[in-house]
Formats: sequence, structure tokens, C-alpha cells
Amino acid sequence: MKKVLSFNVLTAFLLTFLIAGNSFAQFPGFGFTTTLSGKVTAGDDSAAVAGQNFLLSMMDSTGFESYGHNIITTDEDGMLINTSGEFMGEGSSVVTVIKNHTYTITSLDTFTTNPFSAQIVVGEDPVEFNIHLEKRIDLNPVSGTVTFNGTGVETGVYFVKLPDDVDINDFREYENSHFKIPGMLLTRWASYDVMTAADGSFNLEMLDGNYVVYVPQAGDYLTHWGIFTVDGANTEALAIVLTEMEILSGTIANTSGYDFIQVMGYSVNAGRPFTATPDSNGYYEMQTAEGEYIVRVTAFFHDDVLDDDFMYHVFYDTVYNAEDAVHVTVGSEGVSGIDFTLPEAAVSEFSVSGTITSHQSGLPLEGANVYFVSYNAFSNLFRTWDGTTDADGNYTVSGYTMLPEDSLVGFAWKDSTFFAQFYNGQATFLTADPIIYHANEDVTGIDFALDTLDAANSFAISGTVVDEDGNLVMTGNVTAFTTDASVGVITAMIDTLGNYNFGPVFHNGSTVYLQAWGGYGYVPEIYNNAHKWTDPEVTAIIINGADQTIDFELEKTAPARAPLATIRGSVDLSDLGKTNAASAYEGAVVYVRPIPAEGETPGQWVASDYVDANGEFSVPVEEEGEYDILLSTRENGDIETTASTDADNTLKPTAIPGSGTSTVLKSIKLHNAYPNPFNPMTTIQVEMAKTQAASLIIYNVIGQKVKTLFNGKMQQGLRTFTWNGTTQDGKQAASGLYFYQLKTNSTVQTKAVMFLK
Repeated sequence: MKKVLSFNVLTAFLLTFLIAGNSFAQFPGFGFTTTLSGKVTAGDDSAAVAGQNFLLSMMDSTGFESYGHNIITTDEDGMLINTSGEFMGEGSSVVTVIKNHTYTITSLDTFTTNPFSAQIVVGEDPVEFNIHLEKRIDLNPVSGTVTFNGTGVETGVYFVKLPDDVDINDFREYENSHFKIPGMLLTRWASYDVMTAADGSFNLEMLDGNYVVYVPQAGDYLTHWGIFTVDGANTEALAIVLTEMEILSGTIANTSGYDFIQVMGYSVNAGRPFTATPDSNGYYEMQTAEGEYIVRVTAFFHDDVLDDDFMYHVFYDTVYNAEDAVHVTVGSEGVSGIDFTLPEAAVSEFSVSGTITSHQSGLPLEGANVYFVSYNAFSNLFRTWDGTTDADGNYTVSGYTMLPEDSLVGFAWKDSTFFAQFYNGQATFLTADPIIYHANEDVTGIDFALDTLDAANSFAISGTVVDEDGNLVMTGNVTAFTTDASVGVITAMIDTLGNYNFGPVFHNGSTVYLQAWGGYGYVPEIYNNAHKWTDPEVTAIIINGADQTIDFELEKTAPARAPLATIRGSVDLSDLGKTNAASAYEGAVVYVRPIPAEGETPGQWVASDYVDANGEFSVPVEEEGEYDILLSTRENGDIETTASTDADNTLKPTAIPGSGTSTVLKSIKLHNAYPNPFNPMTTIQVEMAKTQAASLIIYNVIGQKVKTLFNGKMQQGLRTFTWNGTTQDGKQAASGLYFYQLKTNSTVQTKAVMFLK
């Protein structure tokens, strides 16, 4: 029985190798194999070529390479040798092949010699097949040195040629795909490789083009990655200066349940981050250089119940934003104790509910849609939740989060008969009021009141948003600023096909200006190809009795690594006798860019943000330092100055907001009373798109008129009114709930205020 079993096992083993095709051809000692040998030479002097790699493939009866492939190489004498492993006879000066089969042999190196491929017919006897390669005539001499602490280093230097269409000014095009430690022999991975002499010098010949340069870590220096350009006679010598290695270490607690954990160290002076992976005990060691770092842990896990993947990001020490992270200083002795504790690898449920009604009638809207997206740029990135209202206008949306607290942007819309709206009546994504929620919390009362569209007498603007290369921009929004008083400022989202559509919104004869925002990878643009409202390229769109198509081509932001700093600031109107910038500057774009060196032309705007309702802005940037900053508004001009990541930057307009003569107007808006509840006085602000007849009246809960605060022609701009809790005849009103209503010829807006004695 044992003999039969042994025979069956051997038979199965042999069949496995037969199926493997050429892999079995490397197994010596069987009668149906023979050997392939030969010498590889190159050039006019027929010099032996060492380290030349070839692909050897066995052909089937139809002439197709349908069997296994094997890589063979040449030794220092140019002889073909086996490299398939010791079991297959590694290092043998002959290559084992199967008798009576045809092979193709193809050179894998086309960087120093011209392409080569040939067929080898194997019979019963050993085969000798010599190969002569033609050297390329388009190679250029390259020289360089490798030093560490001022002394030459004897090491291998490896070059990988980048595709011709890779932009070496954009690190994103080569770092992720080419800056990787090879998982194979370096000589097979590299287009060129060379060993330096004892003094660190090297010489070789290479094709013109751009290359990734790699020097492996050894001893006390770090792995070196770089970019190098070979340009014929203009090629400069390559000087590689290796950096001394230090160790940043720590322990990550509570790793159970996570499928993958990575630690990343970002230099505060920007640059490619260093990485480390913890061991089974959570301990990690990161090879870094001396300097100041922001350290982050990213942990991934799969939830089997939800069948979904989740990730958790946290900076040292337990913060979720890079600008709030504790900086870690790595000195000449390294640094230890940079510890993290992960939460349980689980998510918590939350819900958001509310009602969507018609602003005009107050009636519930059935079939209206609501959409929520997380503000958090880390743990809940790209997670969205949506829902639809029932017959009573109610909706409930459920989601999952890893964070104890986060905030959402809410957006509601219903077919083409209502204006879409961000939560709390905001017009744009970046000025939308945040909705705070917590894990395991049911957030209620997130209501929307949508304004009716006059679709029968209005016209649409739609279009496509692409980038400079013609690629679709598949996220973001387009904002319309218009003289149409019933429209004001509205936003249309860009869909995954790069399209936006306002629908039949704009009345005939109105003027519209459009501004597109394609996410943080693009510079916001005013139609047509302008960044400042004062640019001559700014183009007005006149509604002339027909729908219009307006396309955008957005400029990409300059390549930037993870944002590690923030330029924060606000618009200060105190010098003009005003206390807030909500009406004059809310929604204005703030641009920043690095300050150019003396004599250099300013570069591209690299980041941007929108001024919020409090007149504040927060622009994420790649590294700490000073930047040029631009605030551009249609109505109130531009502010251009400098700003710093380590300061509270205050922008001070020199003119009174709203005093300009621009035709671009904001929407009519009735603001929340403040304070609310109040005693003895509350302030009510009204934003007027243009000068027109209007009334502002206080009503009690049964609809009786209590006091008229204004009735007449209200001027364009921000108007401020106060109510001291008295009636029209000057008597003290009773404590309780009151409504204040703004009415014009195009809108009626009502809000509530509580008076307490």
C-alpha cells in the first residue's frame, strides 16, 4: 500500500510539472529533457555581456507561447545560466529544456542593446545557441558620485526610465507608481544599474529621458529616491548625497480587529513621507532623517455585518487635523515613545431626520431628496448618506461613523419646480452651515424650506466641467450670481459625468455670472477663465429667451502633498464702523500661493477657501511659512496681501462693503434675530438684492400685527433693524413667541423670535 501511494504521489507531482510547462523544463534528471547553452556578446568587439536577462518561452503545436515562461540571465562570462532557484539547478551553466519543442528567447533589456528575439528548435541533443546583440547608438555618457558625510560610498545605483508622458514637475505622476521598493531582483527592476567605485564615483551610458534614481539603504544612511534627467550633451553629473538615518519609534495599542495599519511621518518642511508598519505587538520603527514631523496612523478594517470597508486616521497626539497635531522632533539620537491607541475596530450608527416643506405654502413636499456628506477629511471621507421624504415631508437618513463627533453638510432638492438648498438656506457647499452629530445619536429637526421655481417663464443654464487635459471634473459645484431678484445666489452640483444644470431658473433679461469649484484639486474659476472679479476675462451671461450652455475648463492646482498647515483668518470691518462681514464677504473666494523668490514671477494659486458667514476662512497648505493671499469679491473689490501659517491673518477692506456699482447681487435674505430669546432688545438684519418696496412686520402667534418695523422702499445691501419688545402704540408686548416677516414683490420670508420679560 505504501509503494502504491508513493507512486501515485510521484505521478501527481510529475503531472503538476507537466502542466506547468516550462517550469518542468528546469527540473534536471529526466529522460525527456536536454540542455541549452550559449554565450551572449555585443558590439563590434563581441565583448561578453554579463547580467543580460532573457525571457524563454515554450511554443505549443500552433506556434503560440501558451506554456510557462522563465527568465534566464548571463553570468560574468556572458554564458546563459539558470536563475529559477536551487531546486531547478540555479547557477548551472546550462539551461534545462524539453526535447523536441520550439522556444522563443527574447531580450528583456532594450536600454543598452537593440531589441532581440529568436526561435530555438530543440531536438534530442543538447543545443548551443549563441546570441550577438547590437549596442544602441543613441546612448549618452552619464557620470556621478554617491557620498555620505562627505565620503564616497561603494554601492549600487539603480535607474528606472519613466514613460515619456510623465510630468516630473508633478510628483503624483511618479511617486505612487514608481517610488516603490522592488519586489524582485534590483537588476531586473532597473533600466540601468551601476556599482560605484570606492570613492563613490560611477560612469555609464543611458538613453535620453527622465529617470527614478534609487540607492538602497545600508548602514547608517537612508534609502535614497530621486529624479534625474538625461539630456544628451546637456546632462549634468549626478551628485547623490545620502542622508543619515534616525529612528522614530512607538507602540500602537488596541490593534486587534484591524486588517492593516500604517504609520506615516510627514516632514513639516514638506516632502515624501516616511512610513512604517507595526509588528504583531504594535511596535513600529520608522527610518527618518533629523527634523520636525507630523505623525499619523491609518488603520483599515472590514465590517463583516455591513460588508463594508472602513478606515481610521489619527494624528499624534489624538487629533484629527494636521494643523492641530503635536510636532515630533527627531534628533541625532532619534525619538521613541510616539504611541497611539486605536479605538475598537467598529463603527457606530447615527441618524438625521427632519421635514422638507414649500417655503411659500408651508406644505410638506413628498418625494423630495436630501443628501448628507461628512465634513471630516479623514475617517469619513467620501461617505455620503441620502434619503427621500414621505407623504408628510418627513425623512430619516442613517449612517455610520468611527468618530465620536463629526459634522455634515446637508443638501435638499425636489425636481425642477423648486430651488435646491443647502441646510439653513445657504447657497454653496463651502458656506453651508455644519450639522453636528455624535456616534449613536439621532439628530432631529434638520428641516428645509424650498423656494418655488417659476419654471414656465424661466430659462436654464447647464454645461460640462473639464480640466486642462480634457478630463471630466466629477465633483464640486457651480454657483450663479444674478440680478434676478427672485433667484439671487444659487448652486448646482457637478455630477459624476462632469455636468451641471440649473434648470429653468433665470428670468428673461437677467444677468448671470457663474463661478465653478471642482474640489480641492482645482482652482475656482469665474466664467470665463478668470480668478479675480476685476479680471477683464469675466464674462456676463445675458438670459435672452433661451436656455444656454456654458462650459468650464478648470486649472489644476499645483501638485501638493498632504496639507500640514493652515492659513486662518477673517475679514475685519471694524475700521469701517461695522462688526461683521456676513453679508458683504460671505462666499467670497480666498486664494493663496507661495511667495516667489526675488526676481521670480508669482506662481499658480495653490489652495483656496470660501469666507463663511462669520467672515472667517481656513485654507489648508502643504507646509508652514508665508504666502501671498487674495480675497476677490464682485461687489467690494480685491484685497491682496501676505499671510502666515503661524498668525491670525486679518484682512481689512479699505472701502465700505456694498458701495460698489456691480450688477451682481446677493439674494434677498431675512437673517436670524440676535439675541434670541431676548430682553430688552433684539436685532434683525435684512439683505436686499436691490432697492425695492418692502415691509418688515412683527406678528403674534395668532397672526395679529404687533409692530411695523419698516414699510417703504428698502435700499440695496444689508439693512439692520431693532425691536425693543413694544407694540405699535408703544406699549410693552407680552412675553412669548412672535414672528417677524419680510415681504417684497418677489418673496415672503418669516422667522420666529422669543421675547422674555
